Amino acid sequence: MKFKTSKSLTTKQRIHIDNLAKRRRDLYQERLNSVLSYDLDYYRFKNGKLNISKMARCTGFSRSFLTKHLWFKGL
Repeated sequence: MKFKTSKSLTTKQRIHIDNLAKRRRDLYQERLNSVLSYDLDYYRFKNGKLNISKMARCTGFSRSFLTKHLWFKGL
């Protein structure tokens, strides 16, 4: 049984997808910088640890995304 193979993307489609991905990365980076510029004491537990779940709920990011990027920043 032969399966139909999908056509490869045209150059115009590939450029469009690349532009969408770049715009999404830029938007995420802007939102992440906005979160980190805010007073981080709002997101801390009483013991001083950062409450990533609260930060994720307030910002709209996933916990795993925030965990990874906060680890990169050393927080």
